[in-house]
Formats: sequence, structure tokens, C-alpha cells
Amino acid sequence: MSGWGRAIVVALVATLLALPTPAPARTTDDVPHPVLNADFPDPSVVATGHGLVGYSTGDRVPHAWSPGMRSWTRGGAVLTRRPGWAVEGGIWAVDVARAGRQWLLYYAVPVAGIVKHGRCIGVARSSSARGPFRPVGRRPLVCPSYADAPTALDPLLPRDRTLPRAGVIDPSLFVDDDGSRYLLYKTDRIPSSIRVLPLSQGGTRAAGPSQEIMRSDGVIENPVVARRPEGYVLLLSEGDWTRCSYRTVWFRSGSLLDWSVRVGGVLLDRRTTGLCGAGGADLVTGADGATQVFLHGWTCYGTDRPCRGAAKWDHRRRARGMRALYAARLGWLSGVPVVQKWYLP
Repeated sequence: MSGWGRAIVVALVATLLALPTPAPARTTDDVPHPVLNADFPDPSVVATGHGLVGYSTGDRVPHAWSPGMRSWTRGGAVLTRRPGWAVEGGIWAVDVARAGRQWLLYYAVPVAGIVKHGRCIGVARSSSARGPFRPVGRRPLVCPSYADAPTALDPLLPRDRTLPRAGVIDPSLFVDDDGSRYLLYKTDRIPSSIRVLPLSQGGTRAAGPSQEIMRSDGVIENPVVARRPEGYVLLLSEGDWTRCSYRTVWFRSGSLLDWSVRVGGVLLDRRTTGLCGAGGADLVTGADGATQVFLHGWTCYGTDRPCRGAAKWDHRRRARGMRALYAARLGWLSGVPVVQKWYLP
């Protein structure tokens, strides 16, 4: 073979090695095990000087903590009360982040004047990651103008009549490289949209109007953003959260506020992980600087094994289905997120 031919072969091999390789399908004996096999849906996890603290959907935000990764202890609710503008009901898909010497909890709580399960977003504050968190202010941070609540700091005006009157959920804080703070959230029901709201440095007030960055005729939710040298990477949950087909997808864009030109793919689904309903992902930077991803997946029949089949697992009481907490180390291949290993309980 000529020198020119050898150079072409070497270049082709190098190109192929640089491409992301899809994870192989897993057998039922080769699936990850949850680090916390308890009902812990829509996890938000933060790293503190004393270990990890996690929060989940539930009544006034249940939490759990771990000195490392393998041993998790469940705790009670960390939110002292619902704000005065809210009504009774579970609090969904929270996000917690440090702001100076304090911690902020962003949460979605039921509000009157919206459809059943309709919610608005508030913020609470605490001096400790384990609470107690107390609501901030007398009005929502994000709430549609049609809700029966005080005018929100982000009322989503003017009203977009192509979206359902179903409220907003899934708040997620992102801090950019320059320190600018943004809150991502979802307009509920379908079509689904993801919006970005600039925040004050304190993280409790709007610093400008929100804007839509993505829309889908199906369900997209649980937004979380990471900043990489190749651009902004957005993780979303996609599909029906009650089924095994629920999955985590990723998109990458050169701009946080413009996703019209983007690339993307699937990060976590049943085929590549063996899990049932791999969604609700959150990202944490570990003590070693590595990226960790936390997510939930359905386990059934009182075991730590994934549910199997096409059922709606929240309706299968005999299966004792619950959304357990999983964790993995995440790597980046040319700006593409890839699972490097799963953590064990």
C-alpha cells in the first residue's frame, strides 16, 4: 500500500473512533441497580461539604442524603409550608441550587383557576441544603396570568393561545460561565414548550421576560442545561412518564436562547440501559470534577429490578411500581453526553 493509501486508512480509522458509539442493549441480568430503591421521582441532587442531598416530587418535598453515593437515608419534607397563593396538592419536580451562602428551592405547586393539577412556580430559601426552606415573597415567580393568584414576576404575557391553559412545571436553574442565572421550565400538557427566564443575581426575581426556546407536539419536560466547550447541552425527558418508554434525550446548541439550529440524540432509554422509564435526569459535578447524572426508573414487585412491559405503572398497584433513584458517571465525547459507568448501591 502506498503512503498516500496508508494515510487515508489512518484518517478513516481515527474518524470512526471519534464518533459516539451507541450503548449496547442490556439483558435482564445486566441492568443497573438503583442507589435508592424507594419512591423518589423527579430527583434533584446537590453536592455539599457533607455529601449529597436529594429531593423528589411529593408532599412539601421529601428528601434523602448520602455521605457518598451508595448509602442513602430518607428524610422528611424540607418545605415548611405552601405559599399563601397556592392550594393543597403535591409539589412536583423541584430544583435546588446554592446562591451565595444560602440555598434556593424552586418548586411547582397547585394554584386555583387552572385545570386539575395545574401549577405555578415559586421559590423558597434556606441556610442549609437539608432545610427547612421557607417560601420567598408574596407572589409566584412564574405563573400564567389566567391563574387565580397574585401577578407573577413572570406572568408569560402576552398569552400564547396555541398552548393549553395548564400552568407551568419543572423549574431548573442554570448558571452560565459569566455568572448569569436563568430558570428553565415547561408549560404543561401538549403541545409542550420549554422556556427560559433570566433571573436576578440573588436568584429569586425575574431580570427580564421569559422566552420560548423549544416546542414539541408530544411531551418534553424536566429541562436541565450543562455548559460545554462545544456549546450548551440540554437534557429533556420525553414521552409518557408512567411507561417504560419514557426516556432522556439531549440537544446541543451554540446559544442558550436559540435552539433553532441544534443536534441531538437519545441519552437514556430502555434499549440502551434496560431500565423502565429512564427520566427526570439531573446533573451534579462530583468532588473529582466528574459529571454525575441522577434519574428515576420504575421498579416493580418489591424488588430492585425494572418493571417490564407496556403498562402504565402508576396504575398497577399489585406490581407495587415505584420510581427508584439511579445514578451514573457521565462523560463527554466531542460535546455528546455518554454514560461511562453506573453507580452501585
